Amino acid sequence: MCGAPKCRAWSRVRALVFAAFAVALAFVPAPPASARTIHTVIEDDELALFSPGRLPAFIRTLKWLGVDELRVSAEWKIEAPDPDAGSPPPYFDPANPRSYDASLGMEALDRAVRAASAAGIGVIVDPAFSAPRWATSDPLPRIPTGATLYDDNINVRELATWEGMLAERYSGHYTPRGAARPLPRVGTFTLWNEPNQSGFLGPQYQGTEPVSADWERALIRAAYPAIKRASPEATVLIGNTSPTGASQQEGNLGVPPLTFIRRLACVNAALRPIDTGSCARFTTLPADGYSQHTYEYQAAPWVQSAQNEAEIGDLRRLQALLDRLVAMHRLAPRAAQVWITEQGYQSNGQLSNQPWSQAKQAQLNAEAEYVAWRDGQAVSFAQFLLRDTLTSETIALRHRTHDPNLTVGGTWTTGLEREDGSPKPALAMFRTPVVARFLSSAPSAGWFFSSPLGARAELAQVWGRARPMHTPTMIIVQTRTVGLGAWRSVSQTVTDGNGIFAVTVAANAGLPVAVRFLWLDGGGRWEASPATSVVRMSGLGHPHR
Repeated sequence: MCGAPKCRAWSRVRALVFAAFAVALAFVPAPPASARTIHTVIEDDELALFSPGRLPAFIRTLKWLGVDELRVSAEWKIEAPDPDAGSPPPYFDPANPRSYDASLGMEALDRAVRAASAAGIGVIVDPAFSAPRWATSDPLPRIPTGATLYDDNINVRELATWEGMLAERYSGHYTPRGAARPLPRVGTFTLWNEPNQSGFLGPQYQGTEPVSADWERALIRAAYPAIKRASPEATVLIGNTSPTGASQQEGNLGVPPLTFIRRLACVNAALRPIDTGSCARFTTLPADGYSQHTYEYQAAPWVQSAQNEAEIGDLRRLQALLDRLVAMHRLAPRAAQVWITEQGYQSNGQLSNQPWSQAKQAQLNAEAEYVAWRDGQAVSFAQFLLRDTLTSETIALRHRTHDPNLTVGGTWTTGLEREDGSPKPALAMFRTPVVARFLSSAPSAGWFFSSPLGARAELAQVWGRARPMHTPTMIIVQTRTVGLGAWRSVSQTVTDGNGIFAVTVAANAGLPVAVRFLWLDGGGRWEASPATSVVRMSGLGHPHR
């Protein structure tokens, strides 16, 4: 043991060393500015399509959040005439945008596209959910209803014709009947929502063969050139696959996404080419990117899921497969760019059987975006829903039945707001996400990284995004030992063109530490991100891009 004067002197020396390291770390250069654009995508069809009175406020919120693209469903069934009939009307020309001008469904889509474009927000059109019955092999329902989905053996030629029509309608050159000016140009199209899920496409299998991937391959061959003919500069994303082969929440069965991708590219599990059946005379599949939905319902975003799935923790596995298939010339080069077009964690603020608190939902959302950023070929990050859906209906159902686990179909609590529009912590965190994680506990760092409070400290990476900023801006990173003092500035840097930064700081390992950042907005005002705690992301390893 040392005497009191000696210990006090040693504490002063250690404090000076710690302060010197803090100053040194403050001037560690930020990683090079990202050459890629990381798009921010939000989808909320209820607000975008079906609530015209709330559309202006919805668009203003997207603008405040810094959203780049609104992803919106093009629901074929509600846009086409006589969707419950066995054949299309004789007067109907499915390739002509004029044939859809009287459709209320198309009117809703036009309205959303115009509103987003007027606000400087791009649009991703996502064909989805149901075909008209005349484009499928589905039988006539006994009682026609707007809720009936027709998705069995969807006719690829009919679907490609409709998607080419959408591209022409939103090419920037088409003026609907009665309108004063052309509809805006849509920059990005997908081909079908979650084709590896039985809830949206059947059949998924014939015996053990994943034939839904054969259907998707045929659709790509027909729809990709149809869209490009109508809008040559459009980005066309293939895939659009769900994260698993089965959604217990939705009661769907399907093909795991990595299995789906291999079949799509006509290779077997060992990546050896298949040249029989539908894969005979295979040629490289065209694509401008691969769209993936990366929900991870029960685990943190850096945790890998089951083999052949593609949740957010499986991005490296998905990326490796796409890279390999591109190298084999099974997929076009741009197919290796991953577009995350749906993502979100469900909160239990109102529905107690959901896995995460509202505060934890906010933190997990930010950590998921950090994981996506670490994949150097991911070019978008998405949030599914601004606002929760059907929670009040589910609460009423559970009250009536006294069953706490019943759920009304379509209930989602992934929103940044509750159903009544009140914000969750996730709203502010999505606007300016911040993640702090320990990088090293090397013994050689132990002496230097002992804090003045006597606790051992470790290197931590702080990552964040000032999402509204699309040009570099100043950042100040601050830390605070919870319950033991005020915020202290520990690093200063500049973001890249996405508003993203990453710096290394020293953080107490034995005491709870909160981290936040200040950012300089476009009006010259300093704003503060939410605070987060420093976490350990086991198995994630050191940053690499």
